[in-house]
Amino acid sequence: MYRCSEVVRLVSSDEYLTAGLLPRLGIRLHLAMCKYCARYLRQLRVLAAVLRDTRDSLPASELENAKAQILQRLSEKS
Repeated sequence: MYRCSEVVRLVSSDEYLTAGLLPRLGIRLHLAMCKYCARYLRQLRVLAAVLRDTRDSLPASELENAKAQILQRLSEKS
């Protein structure tokens, strides 16, 4: 059985998509039983969809500014 930290790492990096059948089943089982990891995956999918939809509508300067802010905040939390 996978731990939450492993599932978060795998789904965040999309490694689970290229994993074999048994690891994918283990991850899906974990997601079925863990509401926190399932919610995290849903939030990642929503965020990816929003970013995909707004990518073409924002000027490049705003995208670079947003990217810099995100990277700064992530480095502060590490």
